[in-house]
Amino acid sequence: MDFITSLFDMDFAALVPELEALLGSLRPALTVALLAGPIVLLALGLLYLFLSPPEANYRFGFRTYFGMGSVEAWRFSQKIAGIAYGGVGLVLLIVMIVTATGFGGKDAFQMAETAIICLLWQVGAVLFAQLAVAILAGVFFRADGSRRRE
Repeated sequence: MDFITSLFDMDFAALVPELEALLGSLRPALTVALLAGPIVLLALGLLYLFLSPPEANYRFGFRTYFGMGSVEAWRFSQKIAGIAYGGVGLVLLIVMIVTATGFGGKDAFQMAETAIICLLWQVGAVLFAQLAVAILAGVFFRADGSRRRE
């Protein structure tokens, strides 16, 4: 019984790291989390624009149902994906840099809340870009790769 009561007499505050040290590492971690997504999007956009394979494949490139039918449809979807992802990445990078510089006057909970909202916006922007590329490929090409409008 003494063992059980000694467990409850333990000082649990000594096990928790100092709040100053924990919150001091929060700002750089949130800044990296905010900037990682837009940098990856920008890099993917540049890869799709300049280094995409000349023909459709299943290893690298932006694959859509309508973009895999012909070489022309493949190249079109790669250019559109490069422009969409690069543009979204550039805009998000600028917005996230401005947001991260505003972390200075906020407490930890406000920084975390702002970071979560920004990450959700990033996910929404990626989904929008992906949907836009798929729709544009479907508007201009059929599933067999032929153009819809000449």
